[in-house]
Amino acid sequence: MLTELDDLLTHQTFETHDRVFIDDPRWTERFIIEAHDPDGEVEIHTGLGIYPNTNYMDGFACVAAGGEQRNIRAGRTLDVDRFRLHTGPLKFDIVEPMRTWRLRCDDAGYGFSFDLEFTRRTQAVQMAPDIVERDGFLVVHYTHFVQSGRYEGWIEVDGKRWDASGWTGERDRSWGVRPASARVRNGFHTWLPMQWDDLSIWLTTRESPTGERLTLSGAISPVDESGAEPGPPVAVADFSHDLDIRLVGHHRVLHGGTMQVVGADGSVYDIEVTHHGPMLSVYGGGYGGPDAQGTPKGDGFLNGERWSTDPESFKQVPHSILEHICRFDRADGPSGHGCFELCVGRYEPKGFPAVD
Repeated sequence: MLTELDDLLTHQTFETHDRVFIDDPRWTERFIIEAHDPDGEVEIHTGLGIYPNTNYMDGFACVAAGGEQRNIRAGRTLDVDRFRLHTGPLKFDIVEPMRTWRLRCDDAGYGFSFDLEFTRRTQAVQMAPDIVERDGFLVVHYTHFVQSGRYEGWIEVDGKRWDASGWTGERDRSWGVRPASARVRNGFHTWLPMQWDDLSIWLTTRESPTGERLTLSGAISPVDESGAEPGPPVAVADFSHDLDIRLVGHHRVLHGGTMQVVGADGSVYDIEVTHHGPMLSVYGGGYGGPDAQGTPKGDGFLNGERWSTDPESFKQVPHSILEHICRFDRADGPSGHGCFELCVGRYEPKGFPAVD
């Protein structure tokens, strides 16, 4: 099937752009984008993906504020309309590749809407591919790049509007094969972007149930918001942590702790972590569940809900990846903030049992 993309000089196989090199229905091109209030009042976690092998596009938006998480999930068939990253109330537009994105969400009856423009403040950084095989079956194989940015625009929740001008956030652009839930039943996973005025540190790591490090990838990136090209990143060479993680039902919730990040250039950053804002579960964005990402749900699909994030109510939410808005205080002085993504299953260093 021909699409507008086929008029661009970007083919890398004999096929048209609606085809990919494997027929796995999980093959996806995706992005997620986050925005967080530095005062710790509101958090947005949103994104969208296309699934060429199932001819489907779906997206989501999760907003946490005022002790509640609000979620919407929307989807449509792809057909020839692949270049337009819109589905239902969600509208994403690439204003300038690698530099500026616009993200919008109309109020779909779940109490929130937003209109934000993301402008890069660091270079895009390609992270190491994530590859997991189990019993000869390919569970995960995808690559991604990440980028930190600053926002202009607004978000409204239950009639209260926040001016998001100056907020920072991050985007993660990925493609490949992965399961919809991406949760960790055994071991420790973190995806950690941290923002300061002078630099951004972004890293991801996985540990085994015994605490053995399995993967580490990341970069320390200088910031430039003058319009010039930001400076080159320095690879993360080492990462250690002593985190206060507590059980809330089957959830593993971050409260704080300390970390150390070491750069390949010998730089060392000692960081104190304080969870000081909303927490949300990406389960609300279709990371698993009956509306799982990548599952064709019909043209014009729209669903969502609201739930309380107080500890007792939150126990009813299925185990999944959690996003924590945190303050990050560096020992050399600066204070920053960001989103600490954490998912922990059976993990012996903390005495955590297995998760069903």
